[in-house]
Amino acid sequence: MKKTAIFILLLLLCFSFTFATDVMKPSGNERIPVENYNKANMVPISKYYSRNNPPAPEYEFIKEPTPIMTSYYDYMPGSYATHPIRIQTEWGDGHYATFIGRPSMESNRRQYWAYMDSDCNIVDWGTISTYDYWQGYGSIGIHPETGNCIAAWHEDFGDDPKVPITYDDYDLIEIPGFWSTPLVVYNDGTNAYCWPYVYIGPSPMGEDYVRVYLLSNNNAHDPFGNPCEDVRIMFTDVENYNGMDLLGLLDIENWSEVTVFTDWRDYSCRPFQSFAIDYNTPGKLAFIGYDAWLEGDLGDMPVNEGIFVWESYDYGETWDYANLHTDGPTDYIYIVENIPGFTDNQQNILDSIEVDVAGWHNTALFDSEGNIHWTYMQQYGFTEEGVGYHFKHYLPQAEAVWDGSNFIFHEIPEMPGTDPLSGHSVPWEIVGDDTLTYTTIGYCLYPADASIFHENTQKQAINLENNWMLQMWADGTYHQMALDEVPGYEDYLEHPIIFISVSMNNGETWSEPIELTDINSTLFDFSEQITVYPYVCDQIVDLGDDWYQIYIYYLDDNSFGSFIHGQGQNNGGQITYCSIKIHPYWSVDPENPNTSIISLINYPNPFSTYTKISFSASKGIKHSSIKIYNTKGQLVRTLEPSYDETPNQGYAIWDGKNDNNNDVANGIYFYKLETNNGSVTNKMLLTK
Repeated sequence: MKKTAIFILLLLLCFSFTFATDVMKPSGNERIPVENYNKANMVPISKYYSRNNPPAPEYEFIKEPTPIMTSYYDYMPGSYATHPIRIQTEWGDGHYATFIGRPSMESNRRQYWAYMDSDCNIVDWGTISTYDYWQGYGSIGIHPETGNCIAAWHEDFGDDPKVPITYDDYDLIEIPGFWSTPLVVYNDGTNAYCWPYVYIGPSPMGEDYVRVYLLSNNNAHDPFGNPCEDVRIMFTDVENYNGMDLLGLLDIENWSEVTVFTDWRDYSCRPFQSFAIDYNTPGKLAFIGYDAWLEGDLGDMPVNEGIFVWESYDYGETWDYANLHTDGPTDYIYIVENIPGFTDNQQNILDSIEVDVAGWHNTALFDSEGNIHWTYMQQYGFTEEGVGYHFKHYLPQAEAVWDGSNFIFHEIPEMPGTDPLSGHSVPWEIVGDDTLTYTTIGYCLYPADASIFHENTQKQAINLENNWMLQMWADGTYHQMALDEVPGYEDYLEHPIIFISVSMNNGETWSEPIELTDINSTLFDFSEQITVYPYVCDQIVDLGDDWYQIYIYYLDDNSFGSFIHGQGQNNGGQITYCSIKIHPYWSVDPENPNTSIISLINYPNPFSTYTKISFSASKGIKHSSIKIYNTKGQLVRTLEPSYDETPNQGYAIWDGKNDNNNDVANGIYFYKLETNNGSVTNKMLLTK
């Protein structure tokens, strides 16, 4: 494929780091600035915004940012595609975290644990193992009925990494820190499985059991010299009751083994994937991610290049190719119209721009409807044969959703412009005679300032009972604007910000983000912090009264850049823990706190066949109707909304027809929600 040569070079560069210091996975294509980029048209934005985004939700700190330990390992402390914070579900009232720590410049990197109680006090923390080996990139899960934490990591990294797994016997006296002697899972000399992940889900043996999964990726090389990245799945079924002895977990004879992606090796087809369990459908698991053809098309390829999902319906024991799905024959996701007028090296204006995946350290979760969501960064550019992939200043947060039949792609949140070719939101728009462009960088990677390096982390969490999700990432937009010398952003040159966006409808629409660690925050003084590598617990706790709690940790780096990558000072940083509560449905107006605030959106927008008009309000709604008008102000259709489980939320479906059931013309339409608490109007675009 077109991007192969540059991509392979980058992979080799990345894995020269990996074998030496075990620090990173490949991060994407080499990126070349787009020619004729006009910085005069770049718009300084203080928030992401679009007419379709609900406002950023209200939030408060339950636990203000608190250091756990100082570490001299300033890269990916919570592993790659995992959730290193887990809540005790049935027994115990706290939550565990795991992270990589290096307490001094001379010490070994070790795998650590921490335990926080229900009031978010840090009860205890320390290394998991008693022996002093080079360790890292661990993961944890919780045995439901005992509250015991199960942990895995890899150690003695090199050509033959080892994967220990152990558990903390919290159930013994309801105090954390009683870690058992680990079971060490060895490799066979040919394979090098590392980067382990722990998951716990339903068991085929029934409700009295759970299945523990231990996944690890293969760092051994394929016939072309590239890391294989096929996956070893080990699993065991254990009983699930209070007082249960987990000692059998540490007997290798109790584990079964399955490998996935192994037949991709001969084709040098490399997956970058995340794993998820559908807790509402026992037995259903899936990998979702992006695969790259590192040597191009070798013929009879096992999978199309690009986005894929691979499902299992028997608890991961078999992986049938009939359940492997891709988003199409191209290595990009879709194309958009080249409204900014970017040119190639010959100064030819391109017709279109490719929208592709950037960033690989992602998570995946199933929502309450059985759709799987995968986080990624989205890049806009074009491929030039023999040169590489060009882009400039566009790396927004996004997600790919597999609904069982199709892939759906969401920008998070939606951006100001709407592309007429794809219907997606884009980081540019036409205002009068000008094309305005909006910087959006979800993370800092190969920036103009080569003295720094902070790679991407995009994580998500979910509350299955209430259909709402959040995404969290480290955002470098303001940092990039400082590099571009945009007035007013100078103070953000060394301050990425942790952003949080929420969805109230399983990802159909996303809010403007909470700028959690803004240096101008009124809730906490982040002016002296460099907040990078955020991690979030995958579960969102319902506190009642429409408030929800999430648990977070991140690295407060002491200098901007990663010493691990040779681009920063070796002066350490703090593993920092905090917890916030969020009111996801609306943002309270401090000037009029008793006023009903109504959020009104429609999705998809633009649409061709039908669109869902959804609304939420801070007070119960009665006697509502939705009226649709054309641009002349003529009434086109009146819809009677249906309500969700509460009177605060409702929706209506419009099929592009008028009250006489005739199709209306393409164009812009206004829809107005009228209620007993007031009215609100929004716009939508019909494009058949």
